[in-house]
Amino acid sequence: MAFTADALQLALFPLFGEGIVSPLDDALDVAVALLLIKLLGFHWAFLPAAVAEVVPVVDLAPTWTAAVLIVAGPPRKAVFAAAAALFLLTSLAAFFFWRR
Repeated sequence: MAFTADALQLALFPLFGEGIVSPLDDALDVAVALLLIKLLGFHWAFLPAAVAEVVPVVDLAPTWTAAVLIVAGPPRKAVFAAAAALFLLTSLAAFFFWRR
């Protein structure tokens, strides 16, 4: 679920690009936070992820995926590599759009 939400925010960047003023982005983040707490239980790693989702350019980083990887325990190499690749791609995309 977290990976899907992060991928959706990256794929539909124009809808989610406004950061704190985007009601669609806020609705998705609240739904993801509630679902993750229901599935995994409350964990302190979800709080920085939720705060990062409010910052305009930082919200493109896969913060929900990173929080789930922290909560779920030590990741497997493939999952870690995929999360690192996704983080790198979102960082490059954010840098590209920020430069405009």
